[in-house]
Amino acid sequence: MEDRRTFLGLAAAALLPAGLTAQTPGQPAAARSGQELARHALSGPLEGFEAVLLQLTPAPRGSRAAGPGHRHPGPVVGFVAEGPLLFGTNHVDQTVPTGGTFFEPTGALHTTFASARPDAPARVLVFMIVPKGAPLTSPA
Repeated sequence: MEDRRTFLGLAAAALLPAGLTAQTPGQPAAARSGQELARHALSGPLEGFEAVLLQLTPAPRGSRAAGPGHRHPGPVVGFVAEGPLLFGTNHVDQTVPTGGTFFEPTGALHTTFASARPDAPARVLVFMIVPKGAPLTSPA
């Protein structure tokens, strides 16, 4: 487990300079601060889809108004590099510690995404599979 965390941390550090601003419609700006680190077209049985890697820095929960949520067009796997993180789908929230992971099924209602710390953002690496050219989110 520790080797996996070390590898993910080193991989994220190596990718950081390549980032672009990630767009997450429907969420306040404080909740969508982040970078798109990589986007790659897939082939074979997944032709027509893209793999997307993002680094997001969700603000502390108390620093933003709760929104109606949003949905993603494909599965989402996240790794909390700095946390803890408040994460929820379908109005069921959980706290994910630093080094923890979360999963969001395709089309689930993503209702909570904020740092669990009252005074600092979290840092999260997110891997998504999406249809080629599709927006990463859609309104609830």
